[in-house]
Amino acid sequence: MKPFTNWRETLISNSPWIAGAIIVAGIVHITSIMAMPYLAPKDAFARLEQAAPLNRLTVLPQPAAAAALMPFEDPAAVVAVCRYDLDVAALRLRGPLSGDGLLLFSFHNRFGTTFYAMTDKGALRGRLDVLVLNQTQLEAVEAFDPEDELPQELRLVSPTQKGFVIVRSLAPEPGSRPQARARIGQIGCEAEGNRRD
Repeated sequence: MKPFTNWRETLISNSPWIAGAIIVAGIVHITSIMAMPYLAPKDAFARLEQAAPLNRLTVLPQPAAAAALMPFEDPAAVVAVCRYDLDVAALRLRGPLSGDGLLLFSFHNRFGTTFYAMTDKGALRGRLDVLVLNQTQLEAVEAFDPEDELPQELRLVSPTQKGFVIVRSLAPEPGSRPQARARIGQIGCEAEGNRRD
């Protein structure tokens, strides 16, 4: 009985140190997990820098499973990406939407987190018109807005200066990939200054 009593007394006397070590280990663990997206050298934006120029919609090649640029790519979709840098200019995404097929748009910050998503069904009068900007650019654009009219485009404030837009066009059958590519080809992605047309 003597060794068990000593062990229990040792455990009780060292319990503040044990609790402190567990708390510190937990904090380090959580901090390292939360910091991974910011410290990873090959995040989605870094991989896309090599594959897609700034402010231009680029159709990504259909990847083999091991060579995917984006995580969780759907083999039944044609995927295009448009990178933006709001330090250079706001981003305008526009084009006609035919209504046949399905187009999905997701807007991501620099670290790959989605801050807005929509389908082609959210377009007004069969046209897509989205302006991605920062808060300063938004204020400059709003300064030129007529007071009695609503804006004709969807305005999205990006949480970071750099980011990317992913456009997916559904190709439900292997033979429908050309039509899916054509739907994406109608979408324009370009830099736009603060000047209003």
